[in-house]
Amino acid sequence: MALSPESPLRFEALMALSAVAQHGSVQAATEASSFSAAKLHHLLRAQEQSLGVALVTSSTKGSSLTPAGERLNAHAGALIHAVADAETNARQEHLELSGTLRLQAPLALMKPLLLPLVLRVQAAHPALKVCLQADEYPHLVDAAAPAHIHLMTGSLPETVYARSLGDLRTGLFASSRYLNKAGRPDSLQSLARHALIHCPEAGQAPVWRLAEGQSLRFQPRLSISTSAAALRAAIEGSGIVRCYQLEARRACAQGLLEPVLEPLWPATDSLALTYALGLRAPASVMAFLELATPWLRGQLAG
Repeated sequence: MALSPESPLRFEALMALSAVAQHGSVQAATEASSFSAAKLHHLLRAQEQSLGVALVTSSTKGSSLTPAGERLNAHAGALIHAVADAETNARQEHLELSGTLRLQAPLALMKPLLLPLVLRVQAAHPALKVCLQADEYPHLVDAAAPAHIHLMTGSLPETVYARSLGDLRTGLFASSRYLNKAGRPDSLQSLARHALIHCPEAGQAPVWRLAEGQSLRFQPRLSISTSAAALRAAIEGSGIVRCYQLEARRACAQGLLEPVLEPLWPATDSLALTYALGLRAPASVMAFLELATPWLRGQLAG
């Protein structure tokens, strides 16, 4: 249902409300947004008067949303992102991506997701320079120049803006050659008797988290610090590896690997692109998100 011209809702007030909800105080919201403290206070008070309900309460510990404010803010986030998307789409046709973008992701997702995406975007925008940073090597990330966009798994901090991409599945895989020789496990107990390849980047201890809260602690036959190398070892017949399904997708399609014990695979993780500043993010960041989001969603759904 469209808003009438007389609607008491004001977009700037929704942005102010969202900023306070994210940052926990009017002062912090002011520092993180383009609003002055006076402007932000005015927007919130005017919105409260128009609606006839209190939206924000303040104390010495900061500011919090009232129940009415929480309900309104639940809708405000989607509206703010929709407006940002509309603005980006409106200028996308004429925007040439240039400058430098810093992207960060788990190392295991670099090869199957982030690198192919970056190469596609750079092919269409030759002036764009990209710096790829791995989560596992924080000492190589310049603290003074943090990533513009972060590919993140699992639950997200409340303070970030995000584009949800879909579900990321983790599975168990091995080569037919290995399974024909060692047998195909059909339970957690039989899995424990197999040669298991451990990738410490997924957790230093050799423990696999599996379905329904189950876990397997084991002594790995082979321990490798990168998932790409662990996957290669599994293809060569060294044992069973635990990795993201999309990492193993091509090898499975080629008959080099096959899924193992699927009922024990853990629940999916969510995957999202996160970025700072929201509507104040550089145009190149928003444009990259417009190109990246549908492509990454397609890769996860494929």
